Amino acid sequence: MKRPTTAIFLACALAAAATVSGEMTFDREQLLLSELDRMTTVSLPGCVPAWEVGAPSVPIATAQLVVPQDMRVTGVTVDRFEAEVVEGEFDVYPTQQPRPLSDPGPFEYTPPDPQYYGAFEYPGSIAVNAHQGSMFGYNIASVFVAPVRYNADEKKLIFHPRVSFTLQLESADLGYLEVGNRSPESVRRIEDHLAALVLNPGDISTWAPGK
Repeated sequence: MKRPTTAIFLACALAAAATVSGEMTFDREQLLLSELDRMTTVSLPGCVPAWEVGAPSVPIATAQLVVPQDMRVTGVTVDRFEAEVVEGEFDVYPTQQPRPLSDPGPFEYTPPDPQYYGAFEYPGSIAVNAHQGSMFGYNIASVFVAPVRYNADEKKLIFHPRVSFTLQLESADLGYLEVGNRSPESVRRIEDHLAALVLNPGDISTWAPGK
């Protein structure tokens, strides 16, 4: 009787570790709308502009989470989100070609690209899988989150003050370098640093390298 019970507990533990959830919140009062060439620019502290050239230049946030060792992110699902329509009508400025600050050449304006400006919200997904890598030996996954989306046909901005999402994971050999011995003080400094970066600081010790 003991062996099947152990197998069941192990299966449950693996199933529980197969997802990691996170949530981001954004302050509507920090949303900054400005004017450039008779169009609206949109920004939010802590975010970067969308990077698809010709797309509406809306802010994108990056969420970071610690995930179990030897687990790879296979997808992201949005569980819940709040939505508020920003009052007014807007022609949102398009994302321009990246340009080095040292480039002396003339500025060449990139107009709105119809594939991003239409009867739909851009970005199409509120949260998408981004990067994954090792940070001090901890397995860190990143998610791009859109706190603001734009519908060009309706000239509407939709603000998302709260976005909850879940990462789907699968076992994988990620090829991270093994971590050597660390003093308790070194571990504490590293985990304090990570705690300021990730959405799930309570999982840092549980999913530390070597565990």
